[in-house]
Amino acid sequence: MSSPPLALPLDEALPRELSGSDHGWLTHYRRYPVFSRPWVRGRWRLAGLILLLMLSLLAVGVWSAPTAAVPVASIPALLLQWGSPLVLGPLAGAWVRRQGWASEHEQRGLWAAMLALVLLLAAFGEWGAEPLKQATAEVLGTVGPDGKRQRVVMAVGVTLTSEDGDDSPPRLDSGLGPAQRAINAVFGAFCSFALGGGFAVLRWRRERELLIALARDRALAQAQAQRREAELRLSVLAAQVEPHFLFNTLAGVRSAIATDPARASDMVDRLVAYLRAAIPRLRSDGAAHTTLAQQAETVRAYLALMQSRMPRLRFELQIPPALATLPFPPLMLISLAENAVKHGVEPKIGPALVSLQAERDDQGRLAVTVADDGIGFGGASAQGSGAGSGLGLVNLRERLQQLYGGRAELQLKARPGGGVAATIAVPLDEGSHP
Repeated sequence: MSSPPLALPLDEALPRELSGSDHGWLTHYRRYPVFSRPWVRGRWRLAGLILLLMLSLLAVGVWSAPTAAVPVASIPALLLQWGSPLVLGPLAGAWVRRQGWASEHEQRGLWAAMLALVLLLAAFGEWGAEPLKQATAEVLGTVGPDGKRQRVVMAVGVTLTSEDGDDSPPRLDSGLGPAQRAINAVFGAFCSFALGGGFAVLRWRRERELLIALARDRALAQAQAQRREAELRLSVLAAQVEPHFLFNTLAGVRSAIATDPARASDMVDRLVAYLRAAIPRLRSDGAAHTTLAQQAETVRAYLALMQSRMPRLRFELQIPPALATLPFPPLMLISLAENAVKHGVEPKIGPALVSLQAERDDQGRLAVTVADDGIGFGGASAQGSGAGSGLGLVNLRERLQQLYGGRAELQLKARPGGGVAATIAVPLDEGSHP
């Protein structure tokens, strides 16, 4: 079963993956769905140019032809027969599409509209064109002694003369043979079909197939993004409750039991507090309802646990109450805090400080900075390839791109006194909430 096409409003431009971007004034209408209003208006502009060209050619023929040979009586019928499909075809197709029918029904309706147009113009050419020409000739007074209009042959670039050298246009009183009439009928039907938008029906079908394919590709991309998100959440969970983390913490508790029971009890309490803060966030259904305060609480519990293992560590959180309830993507601040401890604090000898600060930046975004006074970039690189691990800065930037496009960013800066400051800035407009 094929995927449904994109839910695209009829008068909205097609995705650039389908329509492209190299369209001039004449072909701009191709950026819109076939038989939509913008498409019809664009076709009418093109039809106007075609009719203008036809009138120009007729004007040249009239100007260069002998006065007796000017086919003035035929011009209205000619314009009606060749100009009306340019107007009526797109209009009929637009009416069909406005009905909101199912795809199969709509396709049959478009073909029926084109067929009706061809039959209507064929009937006009067979039974209506000549009476119109005769009536026009009578009004203009260009009828012969028998009361009938004079029939002439129109040709471009060729002058027809009789065998005796007379330059007067030949009369066609004998009419056309059956074969010639059949050829003219087929040619007229083809022209009516083409000018009325018959080939656009084929494009409509191709357009629908491409929309279905694009919808399938986008659904696949979304599924892949959701899969990456799930894998990311699982990897964070594994990183935050990984065995060596628990083992190191429990080993510290066991060591402290003999020498400092109070400290051991405090470490257990802080481990429980951290797990209570971190695990429910990871098991929640998503990112859409997390706030800065909730994410900061996870960071606080983590740093408190690290402080119980490393008493030399100090931390502080500065979050204005006005910013605490603002939406903020999950699993990002905790990863910055982990990197600060692992790559800044742990390798450093002596006291260390990790701080978290929230503010609005000069672009009005919510900017949250996790900073440490550890060994900094140079020291981190000296520690080996582990610098910048944890969630991984690449994953963080990719997730920000998925959530906000180019309106969010992650910046890392070396601090003048040593250490690193990592800042995540996200927009605050409602349409960008994670």
